[in-house]
Formats: sequence, C-alpha cells, structure tokens
Amino acid sequence: MKIIEDILLTKENFENTYVAIGAFDGIHMGHRELISQAVKKAKETGGKSVVFTFLNHPMEVTNRVKAPKLISSLEEKIHIIESLGVDYLILQPFTQEFSNMTPQIFVERVLAELLRAKEIYVGFNFSFGKGGKGTVENLRKLGKQHKIFVNIIEPVKIKEQIISSTFIREMLATGNLDIANRCLGQPFLIIGEVVHGRKLGRIMGFPTANLKILNKIYPPFGIYGGRVKIEGEQNWWHAVINIGKNPTLKPDERSIEVHILDFDKDIYGKRIYVSLIEFLRQEKKFNSMDELKETIKNDVLNWKEKVRVKADGDCIKNR
Repeated sequence: MKIIEDILLTKENFENTYVAIGAFDGIHMGHRELISQAVKKAKETGGKSVVFTFLNHPMEVTNRVKAPKLISSLEEKIHIIESLGVDYLILQPFTQEFSNMTPQIFVERVLAELLRAKEIYVGFNFSFGKGGKGTVENLRKLGKQHKIFVNIIEPVKIKEQIISSTFIREMLATGNLDIANRCLGQPFLIIGEVVHGRKLGRIMGFPTANLKILNKIYPPFGIYGGRVKIEGEQNWWHAVINIGKNPTLKPDERSIEVHILDFDKDIYGKRIYVSLIEFLRQEKKFNSMDELKETIKNDVLNWKEKVRVKADGDCIKNR
C-alpha cells in the first residue's frame, strides 16, 4: 500500500481509481464494507483502490471543543486499512483551507482531476465540502457531471443498532468491549513500541511488555485477556493485559502492561500488536506483593482456561 500525505501536492499519476471516502475512525464493519467494495471493483476492472481519509479528525479544525478522542491511533488506522488490500491510502491534512473547499471544487479538483476516479464509495450519511453542506445527492449530481459513478453504502447494523464510530466510543467508554469488538469486526487493537519499565513484573515472575498510553480512547482501566503479535513475527501469543494505574506498584502512573503467556524474549524497542478480547476484572490496590502475585497468577490461569474452552468450542463447531 502506498501512502500519499497530501493529494493537493502529490506528483503521483492516478488512473482508473475506485475511491472510498470517509473519516474512518476505528475502521468498523460499515467502513470495512465500504472499503472492501472499492477494493473488489478495482481488482475486477484492473484499476486501483484508494482510501481517501484524513491525517487528523475534521472536528479538530471545525469544532475543537467537541472533537472526540479517536478509537484508533494513526498507526493503527494505517495498519488496518493496509490489511484490507488497499492500493493507495491518502492521508489528507484537514486544515482550515481544506475545510473551506466547496463540494464542486472537491469533486472537480480532487476526485476528477487528481484521482481520475471511475467510481467513489461513501456512507449513507456522508457529507462534504465547506460547512459539511454537501450531501450524497449533491455528490451524485456532481459525479454525473464528471462521469464518476457514486456508490452509497447502506448502514451496517448489529440487531437494530446502526454501527458508527460514535456508538463504538460509547460502548468502549461504558465497558461493553464485546459489543465494540463486534462492531469493529475484530478485537480492539493497540499498537505500540515496548518501552522499559521498572521490571517489577519480572521480579514477581510475570514479566510485562510496557506500552505508553496514547491520546485515544481505551476501555475502562482493568485486566483484559487478549493476544499479541510481535513485530517481524507471524505467530499470535495469548496474553493478559493491564490497562491503568497499577495502584499497588505504580500508583497514578498510567500505562499498558502486557504479560505474554509462555514467552520470555527480549522485545524492547519492538512494536507489538495487542488485541483486547475479554474483560477479566477491575483494577484494585492490594495490601502486599504476595497478594498481588497470587491474583496475577489467578488471572493467568483464568485466561488460559478461557482460551482452552474457546478452542474446544471452535473444534466442536468445525467438526
């Protein structure tokens, strides 16, 4: 996947492109449907698939006070989009100047002239152009003028709930990780570089890979079961993850600590890909190191048992 950092400055020569457009925070099931249709059509026609999104959330410019915390960091967003088989990713800086671009100029200059789009793919509630006043109907009319076919993707639902980034943020904030994961189409992802900590976990017999907490949304502080992939490797490892302050050993020091099960390699400086699968328990302060150590041991045994049961269940279903 090739990344273009500003379509207005690029010297890339595009031809016969199929373009998915959106803010794409979290890359949920609705986003995946939209992007996958563009990728599929590009492959069928020998064209190129393009995701047009933003380097920063548009509300950081249009209404900074109400700008939401992102579900995915920029690195996580790039990683997920690349996994969908996209040829080009455009990370357009959303500036005040760009926000003032009219719907007509956006279609004419960006989609028709620079991207030479054959088809574009947008969500049912898509808006664009200065003040967000351009609607999907405006887009259809403007596209027709420039011989660009506009595909409007209907909402994707879980039961009767329309999947959206706003809904996923609500589910994460309220601890409904299972629903959030179903909406995302994969477990909540955290990517980060392993940094040095105080190595207190290693002393207790439960070494952890420490990650910094970024300025994005996370589920409530607590202990989670999940899995981890290490940069440069293909295998996934089961893990117990602590997100929070670690009130017993490191009060008020916010971090993510990942204990990778049955693993003891030096991975400092490497990036790891952490998938949160299930909430295990709340964070709490213990009266002693021994009490903390015993609880961590139980967390590990608990998650190993859950993983075993899940694996057995999958075997039964696949018979």
